[in-house]
Amino acid sequence: MTSALTTRSGSSLGAFAHNSYTLVRPVFSWGRVYRVFAPDGSLSAFVRHPWFRLRTELTVYADEEELDPLLVIKNRRFAALNMEHDLFDAKTGVRLGVLRNRGLRSIFRDAWDILDADERPAGEMIEEGPAFLRRIFRFIPGRHRIDLGGRTVARVHQVFAFFRREFELDLLQLDDPIEPRFAIACALIAMMADLRRENRE
Repeated sequence: MTSALTTRSGSSLGAFAHNSYTLVRPVFSWGRVYRVFAPDGSLSAFVRHPWFRLRTELTVYADEEELDPLLVIKNRRFAALNMEHDLFDAKTGVRLGVLRNRGLRSIFRDAWDILDADERPAGEMIEEGPAFLRRIFRFIPGRHRIDLGGRTVARVHQVFAFFRREFELDLLQLDDPIEPRFAIACALIAMMADLRRENRE
């Protein structure tokens, strides 16, 4: 299955040619920032989450100076049960796909539908493991699975660390793997959903 959500194996993607990434959100920092690191420790992406914005729009940059935009994540509505995130290539403006929360069905287990650029069903991102218990006991690590075309293409799992939130993203080696930037955006959205839930409790 080849679409804007996938990339052909062996293509040159620079900072996005790796099979795994580490997403980090410092607990104590001025503002809400997220960093994505490659396996060698180099920075692959940087996101600054604005404190005050009614309709959230996040730009994923390749650098902390925010000079090289890579991806734009836009929420269609300020608040809704089935929040929809449109993901765009920052340089071309082309929409890569849509991540849509399943609303009430996500109360006890986070779940998103993945749509392609034409808003046709393409896959899903599902929280795995004892999701209900995680709402009670925060020390249980989070795990998510990303599926496209009926097969698992990536996995996200939480790693406990002092003074920061850390998630690992693993891209599975397939003939037609998921587009790395799209996978990183999915992992960021899952991570942010986890943090929002913790802050409400």
